Amino acid sequence: MHTPLSWRKIPSAKTLFVMIFMAGLGLIVSVVILLYLSLNLISSKANEIDEQRTALSVQGAVQTSVNRVWSLVIDNAVWDDAVREAYRPALDVDWLYNTWGAGYKVNNLYDGTFVLDERFRVLWGSFRSQPFTEKNLDFFGDGLKSLIQIHANALKSDKNIYAGITRTRAGIAFIGVGLIRPTMGSLQAGDNTRRFLVITRHINPQILRDLGNTFQIDDLTFTPEQITDVSVPLKSASGEVLGYLSWTPRLPGAAAAKAASLDITRIVLFTAALILLFILFSCVGLYKLARGENLARKVARTDWLSHLPNRRALIEELERVSLRGDTDRKSVVFIDLDGFKDVNDIYGHEVGDELIVIIAGALRDNVPKDGMLARMGGDEFAMTIGGENAEALASAFAGFVLDYLHNAIRVGERTIHIGASIGIASGTLVECTSSELFRRADIAMYHSKITGKGRVTHYDTELNSVRERQVAIEGQIRSGLEREEFDVWYQPIVDARSQKMVSVEALVRWPRRPEGPLPPDVFITIAETSGLIYALGQFVLRQACQDLEPFADLKLSVNISPAQFRDPDFEAKVAGALEFSRFPATRLQLEVTETYVLENPERARSAISNLKAQGIAVALDDFGTGYSSIGYLRRFNFDTIKIDKSLAGLVDRDEQAAALVSGTVRIASALGMSVVAEGVENEKQMKLLRLAGCDQLQGFWYSQPMPIEAIRALRQQRQC
Repeated sequence: MHTPLSWRKIPSAKTLFVMIFMAGLGLIVSVVILLYLSLNLISSKANEIDEQRTALSVQGAVQTSVNRVWSLVIDNAVWDDAVREAYRPALDVDWLYNTWGAGYKVNNLYDGTFVLDERFRVLWGSFRSQPFTEKNLDFFGDGLKSLIQIHANALKSDKNIYAGITRTRAGIAFIGVGLIRPTMGSLQAGDNTRRFLVITRHINPQILRDLGNTFQIDDLTFTPEQITDVSVPLKSASGEVLGYLSWTPRLPGAAAAKAASLDITRIVLFTAALILLFILFSCVGLYKLARGENLARKVARTDWLSHLPNRRALIEELERVSLRGDTDRKSVVFIDLDGFKDVNDIYGHEVGDELIVIIAGALRDNVPKDGMLARMGGDEFAMTIGGENAEALASAFAGFVLDYLHNAIRVGERTIHIGASIGIASGTLVECTSSELFRRADIAMYHSKITGKGRVTHYDTELNSVRERQVAIEGQIRSGLEREEFDVWYQPIVDARSQKMVSVEALVRWPRRPEGPLPPDVFITIAETSGLIYALGQFVLRQACQDLEPFADLKLSVNISPAQFRDPDFEAKVAGALEFSRFPATRLQLEVTETYVLENPERARSAISNLKAQGIAVALDDFGTGYSSIGYLRRFNFDTIKIDKSLAGLVDRDEQAAALVSGTVRIASALGMSVVAEGVENEKQMKLLRLAGCDQLQGFWYSQPMPIEAIRALRQQRQC
């Protein structure tokens, strides 16, 4: 009797069955343990995250209270009536009390107001509606003394208000101090006479309750000692730890775990049932799997999408020919599609798959006789052919590929433009292995890609040396980022009219490379082709934001490579860098080249819109070197146009260039965009560009790129 499902037909099936059964039981136990451990871990992490969030809220509450006192000082010190009364030869005590001292009972916004003279001695004071008779600052503690000591000169001559925390004899208090001055204009006081207003607000249970209610913190209390690991220290303006703010944790993780326990039990039972069902079907499927071994082998050698042979099949075929001892010449054509990743990013992987199928069909229909075409994976194809005319046939096929991809490809309702970088390597399998032949073709293809794409390169030994150097530099870039060998330098950008520095452009340098410095135009190109540009670009952005953060009056421009702009997470990474460095988004401008904007309009428009939504400005860099049209300037809504030095640098000797610059300025002005001219190298260019209406200027006439220390020194020199 014929029994197609008999275990005897397949001797190894019983062993596989036992293994699957035992593995299934082990999987059930593992799933149960994993689920409950995960539940416990998630609960703990949720509690930990809530504690950290609450700690941040407490810090925010403290800062809010400091800012409130700071605002109170501004509201009361910057007041013409206060100037009139505070600078009298004899203070009107009744006016001071009625205006400031009585406020404690009226609105409870503060509990103490004091007037200090130019030597910071107390002239008048009211504490909790009672007269204050002390003349020195001992009552106020080290916090106020530290504020005054650090900012004494600024308090006397500046308009800044300073606030912090101190320990007075009455307890812990938020305190602020500022010069009493008129609302408009400068203070008119002779003999260096100065009057300063000090306001205090002492911490009490009611204030802590109000802060807890505002920031959703349970049982917010002040304690002299640290109660828990997450208790927030309260530091005075002098750096002294005055005590700690503590609270009752909400433990949301424990509550969630308890609520989810019943559902977890159901999931465990359901998962166990699925695994047992899987074991049953697997046992039956073992037989079918064994019978389909030949089919599986065929599938393993075929690309599922294009139905072409895959990389494995192509390599095996070449190795089979090599073992046979054929000495005829073989040629390998290695094809890498240019811009395929952008198709996936912009239109989705479904459209990308359809495009691969269309291209694979066209290539298959034009493969030379006796040639073998394979999809190597992703956006790569390879064709091998042997015989006396192998090289000629390979070159002809490569030429067909370029001609075919030169025209737009129709995918559904979309018209897609895509190109290819192609490398060709030839040789006998006696003089080199099949893997070596593919490596050479890959090197030639890589050379096509880095030298402009859309071309064919034939392998020679010189290419191998170039590739080896590029690989070496790739490794050096990777280790250089780890060892902090890179620096960010800055080139000033000046206002065309005032000639003052208003911004800087960040430029990466590699001064500490062990093998010696390398020009940016060399290592940046290699970083882009190797994918290291993502890490390098993130380093430049973060470092530049950290360096420029103290200079509130300077804006920062950072170049963004096309590779970075293609990254779908680019906008989020920029936001992360700004958050990390606390750099205001409104001071940052990102520069993108028009070449990428034209090649990837949908992605570019989306990215620019997302960046501008964060408050980041976007500039069109190298304007005038490409296709530059008014249409896409309006479409992408740039904030700034940067005229390339190849155009701006000719205004002093080329009338046509000068006319183009003037026209660009008029167009930008009509579109509400500012204009920066690059490459200013002499005074005549500067004057002509300023006369043309450029808003800002940049170039060696003003300064070469310099380290941040030089920028700092330059600013200090100009302020002297």
